[in-house]
Amino acid sequence: MEDRARVLVVDDDPMFCELVAVLLRNQQHQVQILTSADGLEERLLEGDIDVVLLDWQLGDQDGLAILQTLRGACPTIPVVLVTATVSTDLAVRAIRGGAFDFLTKPLDETRLIATVARGAVHHRLLDRVHELETEGQCDSVYEGLLGVSPLMRTVFRAIQNIAPADVTVMITGETGTGKELVARAIHRRSGRAAKPFVPLNMAALPKELVEATLFGHEKGAFTGADRRRIGAVEEAMGGTLFLDEIGEMPLELQAKLLRFIQERTLRRVGGNEDISADIRIVSATNRDPLDEVRNGRLRADLYYRLNVVPIALPPLRERVGDVALIAAHCLGEFSMTHKRNFAGIDDEALLALQSFNWPGNVRELRHLIERMVILNEGPHLSRSMLPLEITGHAPPTVSVKPLQTLVRPAVRTTVVARAESDVSPSPESIVPLAELERRAIEHALAACQGSAQSAASKLGMSTATIYRKIKEFGLQSSR
Repeated sequence: MEDRARVLVVDDDPMFCELVAVLLRNQQHQVQILTSADGLEERLLEGDIDVVLLDWQLGDQDGLAILQTLRGACPTIPVVLVTATVSTDLAVRAIRGGAFDFLTKPLDETRLIATVARGAVHHRLLDRVHELETEGQCDSVYEGLLGVSPLMRTVFRAIQNIAPADVTVMITGETGTGKELVARAIHRRSGRAAKPFVPLNMAALPKELVEATLFGHEKGAFTGADRRRIGAVEEAMGGTLFLDEIGEMPLELQAKLLRFIQERTLRRVGGNEDISADIRIVSATNRDPLDEVRNGRLRADLYYRLNVVPIALPPLRERVGDVALIAAHCLGEFSMTHKRNFAGIDDEALLALQSFNWPGNVRELRHLIERMVILNEGPHLSRSMLPLEITGHAPPTVSVKPLQTLVRPAVRTTVVARAESDVSPSPESIVPLAELERRAIEHALAACQGSAQSAASKLGMSTATIYRKIKEFGLQSSR
């Protein structure tokens, strides 16, 4: 049975070992006992242990030192440190040292059983991720990015080659594909890694504050400027400035950014002194930058300055094999975060996840897995737990009123308005998706007292996206 864990109890007190063994065997777990650390590492390398319960003081040996050795040799096996001494300092040292959890004697039976169960789930999930990595025949994690698909391996190679070159980079890709993660990976792999990485989302900034936020301002430069503030460029001095949603920058500010890139000097708002700045600029957009140039929203000369080296991130629907890997990784992560007992994903659920189009890409998949973990108990993520939009069944029709039923605007399926009667809807009753989206955002803003960030959270979209939609639909928010 998958619910059974294989537990190794390591303690120099035989009576304690036998007591723990009885408690865990009553839960159908398999228990083995060691009364010293002799042969412990070799025992774990045999590969049939899910969880280790390790005494903090094992004879004259320090359990924390033993923990460090085990973490290096068997990093996927959770180690729970056990001690008779109740100390916050010891608990902190244990967790920082890589312990899965920390228990005190005398053991609380309920907590012991729960901790062993969570540890076993954690071990199985890590093993599953390792299997997926092996199937992909490459490392699946690269600077926080997950992927085994050929498209993502190409992205990883591009980051590795581009990062040391210290050139300006433009990242393109749909919302939720991980553009900021790529920018951070470029920074960490560059010669500027020891200096700051400063992200700035242009879509989240009020137009009148863009220049001051970017370049800083002097005291008295405008109403409310009660003291000097340095801008994002100076914050990033020596490091990397990440300009997200670059197409949202006002045209008049684009000219000033272009001047800065050309001359590498800035002037604070209200100042009269030019300041030299040594930074690397990485920009990103979820639109086609050439379309933005053609439509007059992005200056051509700025585009060519920013697009010295482009990186195009593929949407999740084109990344063959990555959905399973990311879903398994997220299930393990959120099971730990929310203390749920999920051991894996059923084949039918995995097939449904892999068949979905994922318009919100990796971000949408992560949010879905977290929601499923919170709403369900496990031990497996099954197809029946997934929402209808994922499993492929047509969602129920949604009437135009009340708008409270619109939790999130539809993306893939046309939503029609219908009367309360059973009369089939006519073509004239179809409400355009854009209109439903506008109404949903308008309703969310009203319900959140005009807060765009709160509305974005409730709607399941990013802050950058909702600011862009507010601008597109001509709506009002309190920022």
